[in-house]
Amino acid sequence: MAAVVRVSDVQDVRVPRAELLTRLRARQGVSLVPEHELVRDVLYLFQGMSGTHVRWRHEWQLPSDDGSRPAHMDMRLDFDEQYGMIAPPTRALIHRLAELGQLYERVQRYVEETQQTKASLHLAAQSLCYFLANELHAHCELVSAWDRTWHAQVEGDGGRPLTLQRLASCAHEPVMRMRLMSTIVASCEHAHGGALVSTIHTYTLTGHPFIRRYTAAMLDHVSRPFFHTLSRWLYYGELDDPFSEFFVRRATAPAERPHVVDDLVVTSEQGVDAADVWHHRFVLSRDMLPTFLSEHFARKIFSTGKSLHFLRECCLEGSAPSRHRRELRYSDMAGLEHAIDAEFALASGQLCTRMLRAFRLFDHLRALKSYLLLAQGDFADALLQTLGPSLSRPASTLYQHNLSAALETAIRASSAQYEDPEILRRLDARSLEFGPGDTGWDTFTLEYRVDSPVNAVLDASAMAGYQLLFHYLWHIQRVASRISTAWTQLLSVQKEVARSRHRRALGQPLLLQLRATHAHLCEMVHFVRQLQSFSELEGLSHAWQRLEHDLLVSPPTDLDHLIEIHRTYLHTLIHTTLLRAPGSGRRTTDHLAHDVRAQLHCILAYADATDELGMYVTAELARLASDATAPLAAAARTHAHVSQRLATHHTEFVERLHTMLAALERHPTLTVRDLARRWNFNAVYQRRS
Repeated sequence: MAAVVRVSDVQDVRVPRAELLTRLRARQGVSLVPEHELVRDVLYLFQGMSGTHVRWRHEWQLPSDDGSRPAHMDMRLDFDEQYGMIAPPTRALIHRLAELGQLYERVQRYVEETQQTKASLHLAAQSLCYFLANELHAHCELVSAWDRTWHAQVEGDGGRPLTLQRLASCAHEPVMRMRLMSTIVASCEHAHGGALVSTIHTYTLTGHPFIRRYTAAMLDHVSRPFFHTLSRWLYYGELDDPFSEFFVRRATAPAERPHVVDDLVVTSEQGVDAADVWHHRFVLSRDMLPTFLSEHFARKIFSTGKSLHFLRECCLEGSAPSRHRRELRYSDMAGLEHAIDAEFALASGQLCTRMLRAFRLFDHLRALKSYLLLAQGDFADALLQTLGPSLSRPASTLYQHNLSAALETAIRASSAQYEDPEILRRLDARSLEFGPGDTGWDTFTLEYRVDSPVNAVLDASAMAGYQLLFHYLWHIQRVASRISTAWTQLLSVQKEVARSRHRRALGQPLLLQLRATHAHLCEMVHFVRQLQSFSELEGLSHAWQRLEHDLLVSPPTDLDHLIEIHRTYLHTLIHTTLLRAPGSGRRTTDHLAHDVRAQLHCILAYADATDELGMYVTAELARLASDATAPLAAAARTHAHVSQRLATHHTEFVERLHTMLAALERHPTLTVRDLARRWNFNAVYQRRS
């Protein structure tokens, strides 16, 4: 806006406000600082230094009371007007331009402090500092170019003058670059390794093309140590990470670690088997996982490196699989994903193939099924026949050499003699620790020994699961043999009674009791045989068919998948055979399995009473054949006692069976529920109200 000044009474002359201000300052002896001097000061400010008319002042700011802002140093501008005045608009422009110098000083301070304190600790921080140092050097070269232009202007060499407005225009992109670097160093102050790379990567997720392009270039440089470690792990299975910056790290856990299959927990010492090498030697550290790698690819990388390490350490695989190794870079994410998929398929496929073929994992699983799960019936019968008399004695009378000899006899007496000797040498019979009153039935067990690397799949907890199944099935086998023997002996007694001419002298009540006992034995034989059939068909055979399909028809993708397939197989066996409900944990009582064991003990007690009844009847026939006139009082008391035992055990058997049938009908698993239809196929056990 122009001001009006009266020069004479006749004429008005319009003078601009700026001219008036200049005249006023001239009368007061005050002059403006020449712009070229201010340009020179601004060039100093760009480098974090003070000029003649404009200076930096450093002030320490105390932390906030709530702890949200730590103590820090602020840079403020002081204007010295001793040699001339600086107009307010010019001051505002210099303030805007000085931001570049303030940001430069902040980034430079981070680089210097990091190089002094952290450079020896973190490769990613070193790489970031190297990138920032190059950027700071480029900034200084740019300021030097502007300085040369300024000197040329002062010396009168001509050319376009370097003004504050021109500096503001030229410094737009450098300010954006320095502002981005300052923001990143503030975010990365306490981050290192993969976390630092992730922090920088978040700045690429923007729509601003300059920020996205510049951050990607920075990340391509800063992530080189990360991709070097990734290449060593992905291609060689070697963890070259001296400063713990990678998302895979060596475990630092206690000396004992739990191995868990289903609800079985068994501890094993660190480093003693392949299972520990695979499961516990390396861990995935998610806080070091860069955000540009998804969880899916991270697990593939983790599994690939573990597979190569496992091949070298446990499978004694001397040379790595042949492959075309490509350089991994942040700028080539498509190539990175392709390399991850290819290396995962190659390393994991080779490991699974060697486990199944070279180390005969499937043969070991078949041997466990045949011998510990008693699927090879003639071997189980021969072992039971050989060991039966010995196992009825106290556990303290069992000796290892006798058990080993019995196992050898059972092998020679069955088709197991044609088994591969490498498989048979892993079988062993031994007695567990025993307490007072224990018999051989309580302590006898079969063992199957496996070694590295197969024990990565058949670890301590898995073998404990097989032991649990063996003891359960072995008990059923024992009861099936015992009740069949009792039934056969009672049948012989009945035939002897039918042929005897003193049959009528035994009395109608005793003859009826023989028939009832025979019927009850048939009832119990049916119970045990249906339980055996259920365990073999619905339990073992079904689970084995699924295992064969998962291992041979659709091969596993990696060793974790292979372990999970076997774990599912064993989990299915334990839950189906022991009649557990889905989702039952280690604290859940196996009520149905407990009832089955109690029922089997009841059947054994009934078989013993049946034998005593048969001996009593045989003795009576012999007495009658010797023309004895009256039964002995002691024999009569024995008969009454045996009769009472038979009635009690049968009542207990029937009542418990009703309880089990009711529980089975409510069981959530349809396969287990089918056992109720097997036991009560003719509805003889009606549901009780």
